[in-house]
Amino acid sequence: METNTVTETSPDQLYRELETLRNQNTVKKQEITTLRQNVEDIVKDRDQLNAEVKIVADEIKSLRSRRDSLNARVKELKQKRDELRIAATKKRQTLSQLLEQAQQVSEKLQGNMSDITRQITRLEWQIQTTPLAPKTERNLVVRIAELETHLAKHKELKNVKDRLLRLRVEVGALRIQAQSTHEELTKLAEESERVHNEMQQKVKTLSDKRKEADAKHAAFLEQTARRNNSRPEKKSVSN
Repeated sequence: METNTVTETSPDQLYRELETLRNQNTVKKQEITTLRQNVEDIVKDRDQLNAEVKIVADEIKSLRSRRDSLNARVKELKQKRDELRIAATKKRQTLSQLLEQAQQVSEKLQGNMSDITRQITRLEWQIQTTPLAPKTERNLVVRIAELETHLAKHKELKNVKDRLLRLRVEVGALRIQAQSTHEELTKLAEESERVHNEMQQKVKTLSDKRKEADAKHAAFLEQTARRNNSRPEKKSVSN
């Protein structure tokens, strides 16, 4: 026949075990409190980083919009500058042709415009006021025709010179406009580059802050898991 032996525990031993459990419970409470504080600190840091991420992201969006606007304006000014240069080139070609025409006309000129005009006026007055023999009158008419041909050449040259003057003014104006446009687009291109570089720096800052925020969130998950795992232990000890 078997005999069941029951081991009795002395009161002192029970008190010692109870004290040990109380000490363990106190340590566990402190651990949970520390974990809770860690979680709160991490959440605060993470939320702050997320707020900073949003601010930097908004700044990047604004800078990108500014850069794109500047680039669009630079593109417009480049087109305008090129059109002005093309127009100036065409006018210079016309100018060159007119100079050649003026040279050709000049080689055929005789006398000067004022003298020829006076001669024509004098001969016409003579025909109108003086009785002339038919042959003499015919000769005067022929002479007037010759003088008018020379006068026409002078007028042609004058017209060419007037056109040359206008073209020179127009070419000069186009050149000044093209240069002014080029200077403006250069300034805007430099500003666009500055904004782009600033944006790139912000992009790097954003990337770094996102990594920090992700790390804080991972720490939050890890600390939360540790805290949750500690709660059952605390419960079992307190029981």
